Amino acid sequence: MNAKVKSIVPFFILLIVGGGIWFLQEEYTKTYLEEKNNHIDYSLEEEKLRTALAIQKKMPTLGYGNLLADWQYLQFIQYFGDTQARDKTDYSAVTDYFELISKYDPYFVDAYFMLSTANSIYAAQPQKTVSLLNQVLSNLSPKINRDAFLLWMYKGVDEILFLGDIEEAKKSYNQSSKWALARGDEAGKLVAQRNLDTVKFLEENPDSKKAQVGAWGTVLSTVFDDKTRQMAIDKIKSLGGEVVISKNGEVQIKLPEDD
Repeated sequence: MNAKVKSIVPFFILLIVGGGIWFLQEEYTKTYLEEKNNHIDYSLEEEKLRTALAIQKKMPTLGYGNLLADWQYLQFIQYFGDTQARDKTDYSAVTDYFELISKYDPYFVDAYFMLSTANSIYAAQPQKTVSLLNQVLSNLSPKINRDAFLLWMYKGVDEILFLGDIEEAKKSYNQSSKWALARGDEAGKLVAQRNLDTVKFLEENPDSKKAQVGAWGTVLSTVFDDKTRQMAIDKIKSLGGEVVISKNGEVQIKLPEDD
C-alpha cells in the first residue's frame, strides 16, 4: 500500500464509522421533527441519543478531534435548545456531550463556557463539571488561550455556589488571577484584582454574600438563556446585591453592603 493510500485510509474509516453515529443522532432529530405534534416518547428518544453518545466516547478520533468536537457542539446546542423535549425528560445528556467534546478537543475553551453552566445548573452535576474542568485545564495555559482564565472562574463558581468547597474555590480564583495577569492587558489586570478580592472575601467569611453575589454575577455575565439569567438576578437580589442594566444592555453588579 503506497503512502498516499495509507494517508486517506483513516479518513474513510472515520467517514464510515462516523456515518453510523450520524445516522443514530439524525434519527433522534428526525423522529422529533416528524412527531413534534404527536405523542412522542421523549424518554425513549433521550435513551437512543445517550446510547449514540456512549458509542462515540469509545471511538478513536483518527486525528479529526477538532472537527468532531465542532460537530458535537452544534448537536449539543440543538439538544439544549429543544425545550419541548427537555421539559418532558431532563438535561442528562449534557454531561455526555461535555465528556465527549472534552475528549475530542480539550482546547475548545469557548464551548466549555456554555457546557459547564448547562451541566451544573440544568443537568445538576456540578461535581462532574469541576472534574471535567480540571481535566481540560490541565491541557491549557494562558499562552494557549488568553481567555482560559475564565474556566478557573467557572470552576470557582461551582465550588462556591454548588459544592461549598471554599478552599478549592480560593485556589481556583487565585489561579484565575494569575492567568488573567498573564494576558498582559488592562482587562486582565482588572479581572485579576476582582478575583483576588473574591479570595479575600472568602478568607474573611467562608459564607461571604459578596463572594456569592460575585459568583452569580459571573453566571449572569456569560449566561445564554433567559431562564438562567433571571435565576441569577433573583439570587443576587436575595443576597442583598443589586443588578443594574443600562440602556445598551451592559450589566453592573453592586455588592451587598453587609457580608
